[in-house]
Amino acid sequence: EYFDKEKICWQSIYYYFNKWIKDGSFRKAWIGLLLLNKRKLEMSSLQLDGSYTPSLMGGEKLGYQGRKKAKTTNSIFLCDNQGQMLAMGSPKSG
Repeated sequence: EYFDKEKICWQSIYYYFNKWIKDGSFRKAWIGLLLLNKRKLEMSSLQLDGSYTPSLMGGEKLGYQGRKKAKTTNSIFLCDNQGQMLAMGSPKSG
């Protein structure tokens, strides 16, 4: 519905996604959104949460996790009291 005139190939999406990751565009947008909406954040209590992602295709930050019987990547998130993500740690193996 948004792209009626021209089809977008996956290579274009991949190219721009990687470009914006490398030049910090996503980070700048995220910090800008947090700054614009900081009055809406519930900072009376902060939540620290973790997540693991099984990786079937491989990648840089992988480690075998015996209890999951898979190679995984782990990340840690810092959220406000409403669950709004404020920050994310860099992915770690295992």
